[in-house]
Amino acid sequence: MNFMAQSVSELSLGPTKAVTSWLTDQIAPAYWRPNSQILSCSKCATSFKDNDTKHHCRACGEGFCDGCSSKTRPVPERGWGPVPVRVCDNCYEARNVQLDVAEAQADDEGGTLIARKVGEAVQNTLGAVVTAMDIPLGLVKDAARPAYWVPDHEILHCHNCRKEFSIKLSKHHCRACGQGFCDECSHDRRAVPSRGWDHPVRVCFNCNKKPGDL
Repeated sequence: MNFMAQSVSELSLGPTKAVTSWLTDQIAPAYWRPNSQILSCSKCATSFKDNDTKHHCRACGEGFCDGCSSKTRPVPERGWGPVPVRVCDNCYEARNVQLDVAEAQADDEGGTLIARKVGEAVQNTLGAVVTAMDIPLGLVKDAARPAYWVPDHEILHCHNCRKEFSIKLSKHHCRACGQGFCDECSHDRRAVPSRGWDHPVRVCFNCNKKPGDL
């Protein structure tokens, strides 16, 4: 990381912006339009210059200028939790319209701890104006799974009931212990502050039985 920071610090503003844009695309949620495809504000159509900052609406995922995306509201249907986040003017006005997003998609989009770490890494390393909340509640998926999670390829069966995983039986990580479980053995939801999850997330049957904070 130090080598990367030193190398990036020697770059001019243009290349730094390019690296920031590329890295943001790598860890952005699937519904966000890639920075490379955002040439103008999706509302006012103002063309972006090389050094202009593009803002993604957390609700629709399109790119906007600061003026057309200055409002905030909670977007829990996209996995952002109860905290108000940046949205475009249109989505702010249509706040009562609920998007049909599958529970599984929201569940697999990571958590607060990963979002915070990645956001800070981008900010500190590239010197970019990227805050911790600029990356959604952790939708980094395989690119940045928590270190304590057992890798998917090592999980062959449910850690509790021992059922073998298949195309029809999906594997899920317990946010507390990091082991792999089937949905039936990990359908409970609890906050896991010790792991950086300050909102209710998936936990296994055994971890849910533990008293006190996880």
